[in-house]
Amino acid sequence: MSESDRKWYRLSLRLMGDLLPIDEIEDRLGLKPDYIGRKGRHIADNPHYGLLPTNIWSFRPQFSREVEFAEQIEFMLKVLESKSEELQKIIQLPGVEAQLFLGFGSDNGQGGAHFPADLLLRVGRLGLDIDLDLYPPSEMQEDDVTLAPPRVTR
Repeated sequence: MSESDRKWYRLSLRLMGDLLPIDEIEDRLGLKPDYIGRKGRHIADNPHYGLLPTNIWSFRPQFSREVEFAEQIEFMLKVLESKSEELQKIIQLPGVEAQLFLGFGSDNGQGGAHFPADLLLRVGRLGLDIDLDLYPPSEMQEDDVTLAPPRVTR
């Protein structure tokens, strides 16, 4: 693969909502968060970033950046399916959203992903949305992908 053909893929489980019990999720799901943000605070506690409009809890499994989405989603589903009952209790709280957040970037701005139907059915059964975020070349490092929720106020 030439330098200009490099691609990166990042998956995170993101839970968001004003009533999200962010201090309980690690124990309830058995997953150590990579990021926790509280409503009204700056993203990453950095005053140069916008304010979080809601609570956010994010977990990102550790994969090489070259591992494509289908493999990362399969791993995440195996983890979450074993905790399905607890996940459903969290998702059913008023105003809570749950998603698999997919960040993709490539050095040449081109690329795509394949999502098998059975994988999408399993995602849907868990009540998860999929949010795909595309990053143009030189726009953002893949390590920064999970910091911001989808709606950030300034």
